[in-house]
Amino acid sequence: MHKKHTPHRPDGFAKYRARNYRGARATLLLLPHAKRRALQRNLVFIGLTLVSLLLIAVFSTAHAAGGSYGVDDGAINAPGACNVDAWYAANRHDGSTHNETLSPACTFSAMPWVQWGAALSRATNTGEGETQISPQLKAQLLSRQDLGLEMAISAGAHFALDRQHAFDGADFSVPLTWQPWEPLRLNLNAGWTHAYNDGEQKHRLTWGTGFEYRVAQSLTLIAERYGQEGGDQAWQAGPRFHVGQFVDVDLVVGRSLIGDRAQWLTTGATVRF
Repeated sequence: MHKKHTPHRPDGFAKYRARNYRGARATLLLLPHAKRRALQRNLVFIGLTLVSLLLIAVFSTAHAAGGSYGVDDGAINAPGACNVDAWYAANRHDGSTHNETLSPACTFSAMPWVQWGAALSRATNTGEGETQISPQLKAQLLSRQDLGLEMAISAGAHFALDRQHAFDGADFSVPLTWQPWEPLRLNLNAGWTHAYNDGEQKHRLTWGTGFEYRVAQSLTLIAERYGQEGGDQAWQAGPRFHVGQFVDVDLVVGRSLIGDRAQWLTTGATVRF
């Protein structure tokens, strides 16, 4: 059997690599403790996500929409298909503020027009955390491939698992997608949200707009802007990498448009099977 030849590396290369390793380690140690911990959490999350995706990529198929973006599209999974979204978002200037989300969804063959899902999320702010579970439902109302139109209705409820008053709110939305030509998809959302926070209830209209542009077989660019009446306003944007036919990986930057205009970075992935 032919053995692959590994070229000899002189001693100078080993010294160069050692110097660079020490330099990278020193640079990491110079970061503030909160930012260093946030970077380490991001790297751990990315590693665990990629390992999980590689394990199921053999039998999964990627899909374009979904993930960590807030603006939904008008499509649902094909009958008998499921997807799992996972993402980690951290405040760019405060590593102690971050959240993690795992969100599976399936469309069953017996009810091919309805997608059932749930999201499990953990939000941490300056050391204090809260875990929520959110059952979700999405039903498709219109699918006209000849016109490039898809429309659905979606609803969800939110329950906190670690406080006495569990119910945290509910939301309802009508997502519409128009695909004027093959690489471009335009998404529009209109809806309503009900929030319950320590006895204070708020009802607000919600909206969102976004686009997905397929630059190449392995790359889609996504941007969105969304908000609530008298409440949060924000935008997000970034590339979505299609790793073969099996995995989508998101790198997202976002910014609030109200208050202290917080900024965040998100890494996420989507798989289907």
